[in-house]
Amino acid sequence: MIEALRNIFAPPGSLTAVRVWQEALNIVVLVLFALLAVSSYHYFATSRSLTSLGILAVNTLFLGLFLSRRTPKAETLSLPSWLLGVAGTVLPLLLRPSHGPGFIVLGTVLQIAGIALVACGLLSLRRSFAVVPGNRGIRDGGLYRVVRHPIYVSELVALLGAVLVSPTLANCVIWICECGLQFARARMEEEFLSSDPAYRAYRERVRFRLIPGMI
Repeated sequence: MIEALRNIFAPPGSLTAVRVWQEALNIVVLVLFALLAVSSYHYFATSRSLTSLGILAVNTLFLGLFLSRRTPKAETLSLPSWLLGVAGTVLPLLLRPSHGPGFIVLGTVLQIAGIALVACGLLSLRRSFAVVPGNRGIRDGGLYRVVRHPIYVSELVALLGAVLVSPTLANCVIWICECGLQFARARMEEEFLSSDPAYRAYRERVRFRLIPGMI
């Protein structure tokens, strides 16, 4: 199915069109990260909470690493992969606070823990950070010694905390969908990078994608 979509959206001889939509989606992602950073600043300015400070720091880090990312040795030309990356970035923005009772303490703890792990994952990845599959050098230090996709699982932990604070049906559905998107992104990235012997060796050393001993 994925291969068929690739052939539809990126047929031979259409590299110019591919580059156009790639640049368009890059601009969308850049604007999104910039808006997230600005929104995080306003949230911190009004709440002055530890959670809001962490969100501000992480979103600023996302923006900085996206702007300074290395030129890839290779990058996917698959439009579904690009759309999946954008969707995984945008979907959490649909979470909404609720006014009913929530699991405030547990949710806040998970948010702070998840945000801290995202920051550690980004600092481990550094300028190899990207939204879509690309080979910017294989990173195997920091949290990448534990699982192959620490940023994805850390984001899910932070988002689970947000859902526990505001446990509406819509938020729960969004979180479940985000789990599916992040798992699909992880698989697509590994499929793309599997042609690199260094990545295959890394995958042999670090056996689990998301959760040590389980997934």
